[in-house]
Order: sequence, then C-alpha cells, then structure tokens
Amino acid sequence: MTIKEVLDNLSDSQKRQLYYAFESEVSQYIELPDSKFIGVNIGHLKHLNVELATGVWAVGQIKGKEDE
Repeated sequence: MTIKEVLDNLSDSQKRQLYYAFESEVSQYIELPDSKFIGVNIGHLKHLNVELATGVWAVGQIKGKEDE
C-alpha cells in the first residue's frame, strides 16, 4: 500500500491534522488498525518503525504494539 492510498482512506479531520503538521513542520502521526501508523516529520520518534517513506511522510508499525 502506498502513502497516498493510506491518506485517501483517512477521515477529513485526520487528513487536516497531518496536512497542518506538514505545513507547520511538526511531528504528527495517526494510529491505524493493526498497530500501524501514518505520519509526517516522525524521523526522531523511536517508537515508530518506518516501513515506507516518501520525503517527510511515512507509514509503518508502532513498536511495542505488535502483539495487541
């Protein structure tokens, strides 16, 4: 799944949250089902395991939540 496909499946408020973070150059991520995430500017957040990245956008697994 691509970052665009994940973004397309978010609610409007979740998209606004991430786009605001992108424009403001702050870190933000949205927790998805199965302990996954999509985020922006999250490179320094050690509890996020990036599986796919494009620029400052990333999707992946939240560490420590794999078994929940």
